[in-house]
Amino acid sequence: MFKKYPLLKGHLLVFTTILIWSLAFVGNKVLLAYITPIEVMIYRFLFAYVVLFLLYPKWSLPNSLKDELYFFMLGFLGIFLYFLLENFALKYTQATNVGLYMGAIPIFTAILAHFITKDEKLSLNIVSGFVVAIVGIAMILLDGAKFELQLKGDFLAILGALTFALYSVALKNAPANYNYIVITRKSFFYGVVLMLLYIVLLHKNLHILELTKPAVYINIIFLGLFASSLAFIFYKRGVEIIGSVKSTNYIYLVPLLTALFGIIILNERVDLQMCIGGILILLGLYISQKK
Repeated sequence: MFKKYPLLKGHLLVFTTILIWSLAFVGNKVLLAYITPIEVMIYRFLFAYVVLFLLYPKWSLPNSLKDELYFFMLGFLGIFLYFLLENFALKYTQATNVGLYMGAIPIFTAILAHFITKDEKLSLNIVSGFVVAIVGIAMILLDGAKFELQLKGDFLAILGALTFALYSVALKNAPANYNYIVITRKSFFYGVVLMLLYIVLLHKNLHILELTKPAVYINIIFLGLFASSLAFIFYKRGVEIIGSVKSTNYIYLVPLLTALFGIIILNERVDLQMCIGGILILLGLYISQKK
């Protein structure tokens, strides 16, 4: 089937990634009741690095210093900086605000790709799909909530969205002649190094004893194995097949899927406004992908 429809594989890989990442919000929510945001980052990506090494237990020497600097950039943008900005944005502003700004990642990616890459240009479909989807996202996120601008947190959330968009574009142009697991593993390595430096330089404490609690280690295993290791591999491969713009368009689905998981797992409520918002998100995704 994939040979007959080669792009289908890319779409399925990216959709599976988004499904896992949406469920990861539930895992993160549980963990933050026990440990700090930077600890969540360190444990999940350190565990993910080990998993990736077991999946592909081969060392790959860098072909050049330029390649290694590129992997450092991927680790800095997509692993360290993005998650740091997102977590601190949540500290200073409402989750509603952060989620709404994260919904803007696809259009940020399209704009950056338009100027950085040669084969992904901004189109009317992408812009139209973004407008429809962002209305749907707003209906879900702002339902029953009061949107209040809090400059520091909102600015960090916008920077986080821009960072992930830049990471997605950079990921497509990662150095060739490396196994995609090696590319992901190298970016994780540099991301973890930066996290450890962050803790040392700012004298942050680690809550090691919390790792013995089932709610903590079960969610860390899920985040490390699925949300980080497998999901990043799927996303990297999906981007290679369908491009960074089409891949990040699937991020429109995150608020919808997260809401669904919240209903199923956390017994959160669902109403007509949420249903209409979900339909608009799917419609926006369809418009943006339609040729």
